Amino acid sequence: MSALIKETHNITPRRPRFDFSETPMHWIAGDPLASQMLNVLQPITPAPERWFCQAVREALPLIRDEKLRQAAVAFIKQEGAHSHAHTLGNRRLTELGVDVSSYEALLDWVFGRMLGSDPFGQKLKSPRLRLAWLKTRLAMVAASEHLTGVLGDWVLNAKSLEQLPVDQEMLQLYQWHGAEEVEHREVCDAVFRDISGNIFLRTTAAAFVFPLFASLAWVGVQELVSKDPQLPYQRVRIADYLRAARQGKVPAPRFLVRRALGYFSPRHSPLNEGSTEQALAYLLKMPSLIRT
Repeated sequence: MSALIKETHNITPRRPRFDFSETPMHWIAGDPLASQMLNVLQPITPAPERWFCQAVREALPLIRDEKLRQAAVAFIKQEGAHSHAHTLGNRRLTELGVDVSSYEALLDWVFGRMLGSDPFGQKLKSPRLRLAWLKTRLAMVAASEHLTGVLGDWVLNAKSLEQLPVDQEMLQLYQWHGAEEVEHREVCDAVFRDISGNIFLRTTAAAFVFPLFASLAWVGVQELVSKDPQLPYQRVRIADYLRAARQGKVPAPRFLVRRALGYFSPRHSPLNEGSTEQALAYLLKMPSLIRT
């Protein structure tokens, strides 16, 4: 059972302090569309993060390995901090004139109602059915955490983005979040394998989750752009995304598709994605974590 978690370090919950009071809407200088493509992480993050925490918290009594249980508790605390930090980023968008409350309501419905512990508001009374639904949600969370780990690896290695004139506070938010996603990337996979491990469930959950998040992200970007008082046009085109990807400002589609397809291999391990050493090295020197 101890092989479920292969990393030897203890996952550390952190509470960095961010000050977005001077952060502009278009924090990638000269590129409002790329800014909004990354800004979508503000409204799209809190509801899924709460969903992750709820599922793993419900699974805690069923986890049989103490090391995995401790990692799961630390995971919950980290995800709670991520949700809080992106909520602050979301408030900054509101201050700058972008109201995404309708989009947030959609996310709350998807992750709180449709995929919550009581789907569509219907309490599952059968213990067997509740366990089956919990296993299903854990499979979906594990697939979601694959995506967040991939994005975390990308932002830690996004040298083109680092070299641009960008708002450092916002960049640090993404790099901190990304580093912690890499740090805990094997936890939800291990929880799912401990409680279920059904390869068919794992695969079908990913086949549902990957398009779901891609669709929600695209809808969110369109919502941000349509509400942006500084933009003269009202839609983002695929060509806009491909241009930003070529410039290294957002993850490239080939990168995302290749990493997503890799998850369907029976030999896939979360540790194939990203470097724990790189993530911990960044967190050790992150300015927001060492402020006095």
